[in-house]
Amino acid sequence: MAHVNSSIYNKEQEFRAWLVEERKINPETISRDQNKKEFARFVEDYNTATLPHEKFYAMDAYERRMDALRSGAYIPPADDGYNPDADLRALQSSHKRKPVEQETYMSKEQLQELRRVQAERIEAGKMKLLGMDVKQNMGVRMDGSMFDG
Repeated sequence: MAHVNSSIYNKEQEFRAWLVEERKINPETISRDQNKKEFARFVEDYNTATLPHEKFYAMDAYERRMDALRSGAYIPPADDGYNPDADLRALQSSHKRKPVEQETYMSKEQLQELRRVQAERIEAGKMKLLGMDVKQNMGVRMDGSMFDG
């Protein structure tokens, strides 16, 4: 984990690149106060592994990898190693309560009825456009709750 006090010197290169590329801020013209706020934001993203590109984590390692790739060497991806933290995060997220699935499924018959009603509504609309008489109950869903006259 990066900490604001010690890592501002360790991660200066990554932070400046992030400022320019992601935040569109010139590190030369930023105030000290704004610099601290931006660095806190950078550290937050760094610690939660939500920075948008691998180079913002370790610029030197990224540059070495890119140089090797440019010279034609095969380099395994940076995230090719085993990461025990990833397993731990996966395990923790599997323990979180899963959302309760709603019982809103319709039966096959109810779905077919809805499709029939929808088709009737389309047909009724076309008939009205043509000036034809349309039955009062056309395009109406009958769900068993009929009103008694």
